[in-house]
Amino acid sequence: MGEEKALAGLRVLDLANNIAGSYCGKLFADFGADVIKVEPPKDGNPLRKRVPFYKDEKDKEKSGMFFYLNTNKKSITLDITKKEGADVFKKLVKDANLIIEDFEPGKMKELGLSYDDLKQINPDLVMISITWFGQDGPYKDYKATNFTAYGLGGAMYVMRPTKWPDIRPAVLGGYQAEYTAGLIGYITSMAALAMGKSAWIDLSVMEAVTSTLTGIMGDYAYLGFYRRTLPWAIHGFPTQENYPCKDGYVNLTPGIGGTQAIAELIGKPEEKDNPLLVKAGARVKEPEKFEALILPWLKEHTKWEITEKAQKLRLAFAPILSPGELFDDPQLKEREFFAKVNHPEMDEVTYAGAPAKLSETPWKEGRAPLLGEHTKEVLSQAGYSEDEINALKEKGIV
Repeated sequence: MGEEKALAGLRVLDLANNIAGSYCGKLFADFGADVIKVEPPKDGNPLRKRVPFYKDEKDKEKSGMFFYLNTNKKSITLDITKKEGADVFKKLVKDANLIIEDFEPGKMKELGLSYDDLKQINPDLVMISITWFGQDGPYKDYKATNFTAYGLGGAMYVMRPTKWPDIRPAVLGGYQAEYTAGLIGYITSMAALAMGKSAWIDLSVMEAVTSTLTGIMGDYAYLGFYRRTLPWAIHGFPTQENYPCKDGYVNLTPGIGGTQAIAELIGKPEEKDNPLLVKAGARVKEPEKFEALILPWLKEHTKWEITEKAQKLRLAFAPILSPGELFDDPQLKEREFFAKVNHPEMDEVTYAGAPAKLSETPWKEGRAPLLGEHTKEVLSQAGYSEDEINALKEKGIV
């Protein structure tokens, strides 16, 4: 396996304060780009204040969120809100390929660091600006969160809730709207860099969400309807597809049409001609009756016992794994998915590893940087002497 990394030779300046931009930068760093996290002096990036903290010790070097989103990056402290700091940043731009920023629209221009300003310094520069709603439009100045972007983007409306399919839209846990935007940001940035000429990418988190609604937008555009409460009814889903069992939950996909093998699964062969097992429409119409038939058996068996027996009967059942169970999952263990690294302030840290495996230019595991850990190194490379760096430090610029 080769040692060269896929993105070796690329330099990225990461100004992101939120999840989407930071995740975009993380993907560049993990695949070998030289990613420099530019953080405010003293307190550092806002993500350093986000939970969870290692051993619940609130410390800017112990944020689990910052760690995950900034693996393999370098950290410099630099106050770009001051003219002298902005001038230092412009020097760094000369050797950069990509800038990632997520300030509110107009902020970079206010600082004298707009795309047009920076393109004068580096004619081949690519810059991506990630905001909740984009650089223009009636929402551009609105504040938002992952929750509001998920709702406004349309994903929340078409989620299939469990017990209240008609009245309560649901949302995925975590920060899926922002991670989706970060992934799309990475893809579009790579496309712009591959083009080989300067570009400004305007990425809206809301639009990133809407663009990933599978065929749902097409359904409405072409046919005038939307899938909401029972999007998989053609496969005979009851309205609640995740069922409790002895040690958690299992996902049930009864299948298209008849699912008479369920009668054998639950040890009631006499039920094989029950309309609930013969006709998909019967299950969809009376899901409570289907639940009453199958739940007692499920609750007496573990998720893996159920899965193994069901799949032998060609029933597409699967266990619902918790985060803790993922660490012990044999598939992920075999593929060595989780990475372990040592951190100066947190000892050994385990985190989710490569999203894909490249045979010749592998992803690399690594830790997040300490605040300002690489300031002297990066500024020295940009031509600053030790005395000049110390002078900037005394002024609070770095």
